[in-house]
Amino acid sequence: MIKFHIIESGYFMADGGAMFGPIPKIYWERKYPCNDDNLCVMAMRCLFVETQNRRILIDTGVGNKHELKYYQPHNLKDVVEEIEKIGYKSNEVTDVILTHLHFDHCGHATYFDGEKKVVPTFPNATYWLSNAQWENYRNARIYEKDAFFAENIEPIANASQLNLIDNDTELFDGLTLKLYDGHSPGQIAVFIDTEIQNIVYPGDVIPTSAHVSLGWLSAYDNNAALAMEEKKRLLDKITQEERTAIFYHDAYTISGKIERKNGYYFLKDAKRIEEK
Repeated sequence: MIKFHIIESGYFMADGGAMFGPIPKIYWERKYPCNDDNLCVMAMRCLFVETQNRRILIDTGVGNKHELKYYQPHNLKDVVEEIEKIGYKSNEVTDVILTHLHFDHCGHATYFDGEKKVVPTFPNATYWLSNAQWENYRNARIYEKDAFFAENIEPIANASQLNLIDNDTELFDGLTLKLYDGHSPGQIAVFIDTEIQNIVYPGDVIPTSAHVSLGWLSAYDNNAALAMEEKKRLLDKITQEERTAIFYHDAYTISGKIERKNGYYFLKDAKRIEEK
């Protein structure tokens, strides 16, 4: 039996023009609000999955190791404490899936211990990452390099806890990692089949419910044309399998199903939360 729990790890502010790239503000602000400085509240929505013998965290939030004043992180939650509320200690986590290595997704993968040394947050876990993303981080392009911090991943590799995948990988029956390019090479989307519903955790391939529309991309996508192609590939799979998507960055919509009509994609059955 597979169960999952949503962990709201906190929020930060991002420029609306950056989040919605080619879409004019007159259109995107109808779907996603901003303040007078054009800044949008972005969530960092992690997922905790438990089976009979596995305890799996998908993405970790931003953590607290770095000064990120521009992004104004706020209402941050300690993912270890949130997992303890579910009933598990950090040393009981068996797997950590990192969709990619941008700091807002993997910052709490490591932490400062009592000696101010950066170490893996989950000492007994296997950390899953795509080899393409690892190589992209190790040889970062100028466009993307500021999104990476060595402290978030190098201690994990040094501890021999990092497991790199080259292709779509089934961790076990009911949980599969699939790779998508465009936003960042080899980003992982997680497909989970439970007794209640089939879900997908698309990470930044579809960061918010507003990005369900095919042409709604982000300036953070490092290859816009490829990002659109890959998003279409993911959207087609989601709609065919009638999966519920859980949105990492949407501060107002937690999840929803996606349907396709006349070549366009629409959100339905959205689960929303109070405005931030």
